[in-house]
Amino acid sequence: MARRKSSYSRRSSSRSSDGYSRNKSYAEERIERLTWFFLVLAIAGVQIVQQGGMAVPNWTVPFVGSVVLLGSGMYQYSRRWRVSPTTWLAGALLVGLALVNLYISPGSSFLGISLVVFAAVILVGLLTGET
Repeated sequence: MARRKSSYSRRSSSRSSDGYSRNKSYAEERIERLTWFFLVLAIAGVQIVQQGGMAVPNWTVPFVGSVVLLGSGMYQYSRRWRVSPTTWLAGALLVGLALVNLYISPGSSFLGISLVVFAAVILVGLLTGET
């Protein structure tokens, strides 16, 4: 006989873009929101450090963003939660930007592109309910 899932451990939360509604656990939602918080914190932290007079390498923001996104994706995947392709693609893009900035074009700043990627991840997460 099939076991029933407990209603107290799941909470209805999101509706994806195709109209399919799925239940997520509170922990899964919390990790996704924490991912968004760390993305915002990465930008804020770099700006605060720069205002303090310390020089931060240009590759820092894309690298930290990629660590946050890919780390979150791996954690969610290890818990057998669904991870949005946006998380993987944005993390890979940020790794690429960090490597380009580190090895090919050290003088370029990818802060603007990183901000757009962060905003896109958060926006897609808000619209689809997945990050």
